[in-house]
Amino acid sequence: MTTEEKILYKLRKARKKEERLVEGLKKIEPKVSSETTHDPEILTPEEHFLFLKMGLKCKNYVPIGRRGIYQGVILNMHLHWKKHQTLKVIVKTFSPEEVKEIAAELARLSGGIVLDIHEENTIIMYRGKNYSQPPTEIMSPRITLSRKKALDKSKYRDGLRAVRKYLPRLEQDLELLQAQAKRKHEDATETVEETPLVKNDSDSPSNKQLENSAKLRDIIAGNDDVFEDSDSAIQNSDSEALSDIFETESETDNEDREERPLYLNEFEKFPIETDGEPEDFEEHLRQVSADSKRAKSVGEDDVDLPNFDEVDRMVLRAASLLKRKRR
Repeated sequence: MTTEEKILYKLRKARKKEERLVEGLKKIEPKVSSETTHDPEILTPEEHFLFLKMGLKCKNYVPIGRRGIYQGVILNMHLHWKKHQTLKVIVKTFSPEEVKEIAAELARLSGGIVLDIHEENTIIMYRGKNYSQPPTEIMSPRITLSRKKALDKSKYRDGLRAVRKYLPRLEQDLELLQAQAKRKHEDATETVEETPLVKNDSDSPSNKQLENSAKLRDIIAGNDDVFEDSDSAIQNSDSEALSDIFETESETDNEDREERPLYLNEFEKFPIETDGEPEDFEEHLRQVSADSKRAKSVGEDDVDLPNFDEVDRMVLRAASLLKRKRR
């Protein structure tokens, strides 16, 4: 359910409840009319001031609760008037307008005089100059409701008051929702109407700006092509010059490398000893080892003997072989 449907459902439900409460109140109301003749006595201003001052000072009162006016309220008023001239009726569960209605109803049913409504919740009443206690039918009139029916009436009345406060709120929410939906619909129609106008407007300044920007892009693209062609030509010439330089350098280096054999310069640095050195390297090593053994056997400690390790031997051997080939 949408929000509008929910509000409509609540509104229908509240209206049905209102109708049901009104029918219940009509059933509870007494069938016999409560219209009685009431002719209040006329008081002078001095008497009115005097009785009002007495009523404000007196302490006897009759409370009226949620049930409102029923038989027991009228009876209590007459019982107070038996010994006191004035009386306070305190009403705290009703609005000021309803308090005025209650005061008129009490004056009509009891035969008293309403002096004033103090602080919007206290009714000050006077019994009258020639007051005499009335019979039981007047003290507790049958035209008023009983205690139980008065309570039922108060329940219906409270429910009706709450429903009548709730109904305007629902109607206001429904109106706001409908106004929002109408506004959205109008905005959508306006946007739909404006879009074709924008498309068909060929002479508008926005279209002219688009055409100028397209021309500018074409000019820039042509310039970029020219610059790219010139750059590619320059790059090709530079690459050819560089390739010529590198080719010449590589050819000269290869010729030098072919003319000069590897490691000859390094091995030429070693000194050549030809005095008494045999051509074979193994025989030379045998001779050196024999000399060392002879020196040890004789005991010549001061003779300096060469100490060769495997790396030295390999180097010497390779040097001798290279020299031999060169010769």
